[in-house]
Amino acid sequence: MPTDQLASPRPTAAPREAPRGNDRFTWSMFAAFALWGWVLYMFGPATQLLGAERGLSDTLTGLHGTAMAVGTVGAGAVMPRLVPALGRRRTLLTSGALMATGLAVFVVSPSFVLGLVAVVVMSMGGSLALGAGTAGLVLRHGPRAAATALTTGNGLGTVAGVVGPLALGGAVAAGFGWRAALLTALPLTVGAYVLWSRNIPRDRGPRAASDGAAERGRLTLGRDAWLLLVATVCGTAVEFATTFWAASLLKESTGASAGVAAGSTAGLVAGMALSRLLSRPATRRWPASRLVAIAFVVAGAGWAVLWTATTPALAIAGLAIGGLGVGLLYPLGCALFLAAARGPVDTAQSVVTVAAGAAIGVVPFVLGALADRVGVHTAFLVVPVFVAVGLGSVLLASRRRG
Repeated sequence: MPTDQLASPRPTAAPREAPRGNDRFTWSMFAAFALWGWVLYMFGPATQLLGAERGLSDTLTGLHGTAMAVGTVGAGAVMPRLVPALGRRRTLLTSGALMATGLAVFVVSPSFVLGLVAVVVMSMGGSLALGAGTAGLVLRHGPRAAATALTTGNGLGTVAGVVGPLALGGAVAAGFGWRAALLTALPLTVGAYVLWSRNIPRDRGPRAASDGAAERGRLTLGRDAWLLLVATVCGTAVEFATTFWAASLLKESTGASAGVAAGSTAGLVAGMALSRLLSRPATRRWPASRLVAIAFVVAGAGWAVLWTATTPALAIAGLAIGGLGVGLLYPLGCALFLAAARGPVDTAQSVVTVAAGAAIGVVPFVLGALADRVGVHTAFLVVPVFVAVGLGSVLLASRRRG
C-alpha cells in the first residue's frame, strides 16, 4: 500500500509548480526544523544540569518539560487562526522572535518560575515554526511527496540536534557551562529570520496562507486518523522521555560523568538523523505505515539495550539504535495523519501539535515523578508501554485500510 493511498479523497491544494527538494521555499521551511532541532535536543540535558546546579528534585526538573508542553499546546491552539491571519511568512518571523526571547530569558533568569515562563515562550515559538514549516511542506509538495519532504526536513533538524548535545557536553567539560552552549541558538535564529524574510513570498491578504479555498473548511477525523494520531503521540512520548531522562539514566546505571551523560543524547539524535536522511528511497518503495511499525520495533530494541547497559559505551549504542527507529515515528506518523484527516492542513497540523505537546508535558513529568519514588532506571519502564501502544495503533490502522 503506497503512502499516497493513505490520503483521503479530500481535495488538497496542489503545488503551483513542480517543486524540487532544493527550491528556496523548501529550504526556508527546512530552516525551521534545523533551528528548533538545535535548541530542542540541547535543552533536555541542559535542564538536568540546571536541576543538579540548583538542587531540584526530579519532579521539579521535569516541570521544564511540562512548560515546554504548555508552549506547544498554546502554539497548536492559535495556529489555525494565526497562519491565515498573518500568513506563513510573518508567522515564521514571529516564531523566531518568540524562540529567541524565551531562550535568552531562560538562560539569564535567576528565578525558577520565570525560567518556566521563558520555556513556555520559547516552546511556543519553536512549535509555531515547526508547525508552519510542516504544513508549508505539505502544501508545497502535495500528498504524494509529503512523507519524503517531512522526513528530510526532520532529518536536517536532527543533524543540527546531533551537534547540539555534543556542544553542550563540550561546553560543560571545558568549563564554559550549559548557558553558553544554549546561547549559540541566538545567531542561528537570526540566520533563519533572514532566510524566511528573503525566500517566503509576502502574503497577499487574509487567508493567503491557506493556499486556496480547498484548504478552508472544517476538519474531520475518522477512526483511522485517530489511530494514526495515537501512534504519532506515542512516538513523541518515546522520543521525549528518552531525550529528557537518558542523561540521568546513564549517570545512575553506568556511573557516567556529567559531561559524558549530557553529551550522550547525541547518540539518540545521531540515529534519528541517519534514519531520516536515508529514508528517502524507503518512503518511495514501501508504505509509510509499514515503516512506522518497523520503526517502533527498532525503538523498542534500542530501549532494551539502553535499559540493560552497565557501561556508558553500551548505553550510547542503545540510544543510537533507538534513534534509528524514533527518527521515523514523528515525521511519518504526522504524514500519515495529515493524509487521513479531512480538512485544512494547518488545522490538522494544529491537532498534531496540541497532542504532541500534551505528550511532551505529561511523559517527562510523570517519568520524573516516578524517578523520585523508584529511581530513573525503573521509571524508564514506561517507554516500552508507549512503544507497544503505538505499534498496535499503526498496525490496526493499516489493517483497516487493507
